[in-house]
Amino acid sequence: MSSLRIFVSFEFDKDYELKNQFFTQAKDLSPHRVVSFSLNEAYPTEEWKDRARSAIRGCDVVIVLVGQDTHNAPGVETEIDIARQLRKPIVQIVPQRRTYTGVHGLDKPIRWKWKIINKKLDEVRTQG
Repeated sequence: MSSLRIFVSFEFDKDYELKNQFFTQAKDLSPHRVVSFSLNEAYPTEEWKDRARSAIRGCDVVIVLVGQDTHNAPGVETEIDIARQLRKPIVQIVPQRRTYTGVHGLDKPIRWKWKIINKKLDEVRTQG
C-alpha cells in the first residue's frame, strides 16, 4: 500500500463533517494509506498561516472538499495560494448528488466516488 500525505482544505465552520467522512472512508475504500496533514482550527492569524504552510509543504497533494460555500472561505483561499506557491497538486472533490461550485481557477472538481478519487491519487503519486 502506498502512502500519500494529504492536506485537506475545507470550509472549517461548515464542512468539518465532510473532512471526517473523507478520512473515515479512505481507511476502507482507498488502497493508499491516507495520512491527514490538515489543520484542525479556523483561519484567523499569521501563526495559522505559518502552520498551514508547514503542513502543506510536508504533503504530497492538497484536496479541496467542496461544500456549498467553499469558494467563499478565506482559509481555503489561503491554503490554495500556499499550495500553488509550493507547487503542490490540488484536487477538488464534490460530494455525491451535490452541484456545488468548485473554487475558481482550479481544475474541474471530481465526483466523490472512490474509484475516481483513487485513480486521481494514483496519477498524483506517479507524477510526484
